[in-house]
Amino acid sequence: MIRKVEMRDVSDITRLAGVLGYPISESIVKNNMSRILNDEKQEFLVFDNGNQVVGFIEAETYDAVYSKEIMFNVLGLVVDAQEQGHGIGAQLLSALEENAKARGINVIRLNSGVQRHEAHQFYEHQGYTSNHSQKRFLKVLEK
Repeated sequence: MIRKVEMRDVSDITRLAGVLGYPISESIVKNNMSRILNDEKQEFLVFDNGNQVVGFIEAETYDAVYSKEIMFNVLGLVVDAQEQGHGIGAQLLSALEENAKARGINVIRLNSGVQRHEAHQFYEHQGYTSNHSQKRFLKVLEK
C-alpha cells in the first residue's frame, strides 16, 4: 500500500537510505523527517507491505526563476533489493505523478548517477527521457 510517510517509519527510512547509497544515522533521519513532514513543498510517499516500509519516493517542489514550469524534483526513489522487480518503484512514481497533477505540476525532474545503468533503464521504461548531463559539485562550509 502506498501512503504518506509517518514518523513511525524512521527506522525503515534509515535502512532504505542505506540501500540508496546514503548511510545515515536514525537520529538524523528522525530530525529531518520531523522537518519534512511539516513542509508543504515536500512530497514523501512510502510503500508499506503490511509488515514494513520496503520503498519510498521523496520529492520537493522545484520552482526556479529560469524554468517555465514548476516541477517536482525527485530527491530519492528506492526499493529494497529483495522487493525489486515487483512493480513497487513504478507504483511509487505513478503515485507521485498523480500527486503532482493534483497540485497543478506537469513536470517531474530527477537526477541519477551516471553509473546507475539499471536505474536509467527503469526510468526510461517509465516514460522518462534524459535531456541533460551534469557533474555535481559540493562544498562543505565550516560551522
